[in-house]
Amino acid sequence: MKYFIFSILILLFLTACQTHFPITGNIDELEKTCPENLDSIELADIDYLLYANKMVDSMVQSNNVKQETINNRMRISLSPITYDRSDIDMNTLNAAIKNRMLRSGLFIIVSDVDASDFHLSGGFKEVRLQLNSCDQTYGVFSLQLKNNRSGSILWSESKHFN
Repeated sequence: MKYFIFSILILLFLTACQTHFPITGNIDELEKTCPENLDSIELADIDYLLYANKMVDSMVQSNNVKQETINNRMRISLSPITYDRSDIDMNTLNAAIKNRMLRSGLFIIVSDVDASDFHLSGGFKEVRLQLNSCDQTYGVFSLQLKNNRSGSILWSESKHFN
């Protein structure tokens, strides 16, 4: 009797710990349905500023940038961040990136690319995917810090948002 109760308890425990549950219903119908929230991305200007600030923080905290700024600040030129949508205020975004970099104390911003040792460029891009009958749109924000002398990429990162 003990073994019978013990085996039932083990069976109940293993069933409760199950991580994959069977799909009930018609799988073909599940694949054809398209959620309404996949149509397009709706972000406000503040959302873009937050993404940009997070990316600059990530760059400042990267090991490669820390190595370059051990003895002195980096002389860096900035390309304006681009985005093909006209409803976003890119001037404010570019100014926010510049201010965030200056506040870190690691960079000297110069306007001439030839006078700088490093160059930061990047932009936002929308990507559209077609899955079955669903159109999904998401955005990608990428930044790249390049060494002007060697041509090597010191830091690069892309973040997806939707």
